[in-house]
Amino acid sequence: MIHPKRDPKATTAILSRRRCLGLLAASALPATTLPGCALVSTESPYWATVAAVTGVTQPVPVTRQQADDLPYASILAWYDDGAVAFMVLGEVGPQRELVYYSQSRQVLVTRGPFIVRSVGMAGDLTRTIFPTDWPMADNGEPADLRALAGRTLVRRIDIQSAALFDVPLSSRFTLEGTVQIKILGRSLETVILREDVQMPGEKPYTNRYWLDAKTGFCWKSNQHIHARADAMNIEVTKPAG
Repeated sequence: MIHPKRDPKATTAILSRRRCLGLLAASALPATTLPGCALVSTESPYWATVAAVTGVTQPVPVTRQQADDLPYASILAWYDDGAVAFMVLGEVGPQRELVYYSQSRQVLVTRGPFIVRSVGMAGDLTRTIFPTDWPMADNGEPADLRALAGRTLVRRIDIQSAALFDVPLSSRFTLEGTVQIKILGRSLETVILREDVQMPGEKPYTNRYWLDAKTGFCWKSNQHIHARADAMNIEVTKPAG
């Protein structure tokens, strides 16, 4: 995979998990390999669209109208004490993996609502494997997550930087009730799905997913990429078609 060339005169920014999504577009992020993905050329119309939108700010970098008007799906992503980053969908993988890019060239890959790979974050998640007992829809995404309530399932991950491979994450899912949320001013009725996760040798942690009360679509999540990372917030500002 060939990434856009960064300015050789620029200074490489030292990333921490709390500020990696808060880097400005002028920051120099080292080109990092994301297996199976090809970062869109910086000269493409897609990348021009990403660069044209203010990428990081407080409280949010875009308006509802801007998100609706863009030709690409998009999300907001941030750590609890960090700036909010606007990320735009650049690719769709063979199993409906959605590959989002920020102005500062961080990358998040999701499958359904789950983060399955990342680039530019502390302890990047290199790979996620869903075993055959995970319920999947025909398009390869996890099926309606509301049906996961009461189940315990295991997926496996790689964290290449820590030399950890095929690590099992055991997840127990429960429903926590309904709540109305707002994303860029748009109100949504949701039900919260709680995921309690055990990673061997690490402290247990909890992820939450805000699912559309009618369709089960995940509009918002608060999730760790693994037990050694802080929780990240994601809000879908424009769903992928």
